[in-house]
Amino acid sequence: MPADQCKYAADWVADKLRWQLTADTAERDSLARLAEVCPTAVVTYEQVL
Repeated sequence: MPADQCKYAADWVADKLRWQLTADTAERDSLARLAEVCPTAVVTYEQVL
């Protein structure tokens, strides 16, 4: 998978965590599959209070 797609996925997860957004089962499954093919992707975020 291209590095930009892995970065996009990591940024997507960071935004979900930062804003405490939910994800349905299909979205979680898709993100889990992306995590498997992007093992070096790092998710960093600051939680909004």
